[in-house]
Amino acid sequence: MPPNNTKPCHNCRPQPQPQPDYSDQQQPQQQHPHDDETPTSPTSLSDAYIPWPSPGALTDPLFQDLDRTSRYYLAHFSERVCKDLVVRDTPESNPFRELIPLTRKYPLLLQILVATSAIHGPTSSTADLVTRQALIDALTAKQKALSHLREVLDTLDPRGSEVTLAAMHFFIKFDLIDLDKSDNQSWRAHLEGATSIMALLNPDSNTDASSRVLRDRVITDSFIHNILGSTLTSGALAARVARQAIQFLPVMKRVELTSYLSCPPDILNIILSASELSHEVPWTDQALGAAGKAIALIDQALAVDIPAWADYLRQHSLIEDLDSRVHLAAAHRSAACQYILQALPQVRSMRSIDTDLLLDDVLSHLAAIDENGPYFKASSWPTFIAGAETRDPEKRTWTLTRLLSIWEICPWGYLFAAIEMLKAIWAMQDTRGSEKVNWLHDLRGMGFENLIV
Repeated sequence: MPPNNTKPCHNCRPQPQPQPDYSDQQQPQQQHPHDDETPTSPTSLSDAYIPWPSPGALTDPLFQDLDRTSRYYLAHFSERVCKDLVVRDTPESNPFRELIPLTRKYPLLLQILVATSAIHGPTSSTADLVTRQALIDALTAKQKALSHLREVLDTLDPRGSEVTLAAMHFFIKFDLIDLDKSDNQSWRAHLEGATSIMALLNPDSNTDASSRVLRDRVITDSFIHNILGSTLTSGALAARVARQAIQFLPVMKRVELTSYLSCPPDILNIILSASELSHEVPWTDQALGAAGKAIALIDQALAVDIPAWADYLRQHSLIEDLDSRVHLAAAHRSAACQYILQALPQVRSMRSIDTDLLLDDVLSHLAAIDENGPYFKASSWPTFIAGAETRDPEKRTWTLTRLLSIWEICPWGYLFAAIEMLKAIWAMQDTRGSEKVNWLHDLRGMGFENLIV
């Protein structure tokens, strides 16, 4: 784990203090603790100027009635956070900045974007004082956002559900970024909320092209979070998502070309089916029906034609970083097979599967992805699965190093959760020697139910 991580632990967390909310009205006579326009050396929290080196201010008159701290965090969201949310940060490929103007109309959206930006900002290079202030700002804004969310959910209708879904999306992002894992279940509640809101949406509503890109991206990201989240949980998350999968499949197809994950939808659907089946069938059930379904899922995964998928991308002129996308898709394919063997161990009673071959395939494809390329940061799930599957010390070190390298590019707390789970898995494997370990079952038994995306 990188040294000097200055984000306070849960027990040391400062409590959010009540602060004036300027989201709905102008308050020019009042100042936020950061609003002193004369740069000084901060000597206390109230004297802190800004949490870290300032991004450009939001100069649009639309935002001038906001307090300076909110403007600062929205600017940080635009300039820093948005870059983490897409593969390539261009005006054409990053629709998340379209949310910023909406914050003037929707206080819920304003507060959760401020919270996400504040929790995102502090790094090991920032001082303890400014890290503490940013954390206070993050928790305070999140508290306000939760209050607004309760009000919105009480009167939710389809017309406002798209903005509410976007807000729920960033509650999940907050959970993924936050290093404090004392409560690793909040992401599930937010995902369940997002799933309920998606049920109100019409996937083919007539919105303008720009809004549709944003809407499609939020829906698809929510689905990806649900699918990958269902792989490590013990609940029925997969079943709820599966009920909507057919309805929103056209949306996923539209976003597939520019997907951050670069995992073909067919593979995601197979992972979802395996998760759903694993919750329907007891772990000890050796019924031929369950084993047959598990084998069918593995066969479907192995039959996914990655070269044909690459040709599909070429037909749409998406040739930049194509090799990395192909390797990442292939790594997800073999990792999906590894996951099926853990989620549905009944398959082993009917067919011998070369797990070493699957592991080597995942690792070789991951190794072929350029560390300086945009898709490197999207490889955490197959990296985690490969790490869980190996007992080889060198391969364990390789997966651990890779997760830390992803952290250097995209410093989100869920990566440390993945590392903690790998260490727990390896400890179990080493303790039991040659005994077979179903690491997925044991992780759930120990209460590890984190989201790895």
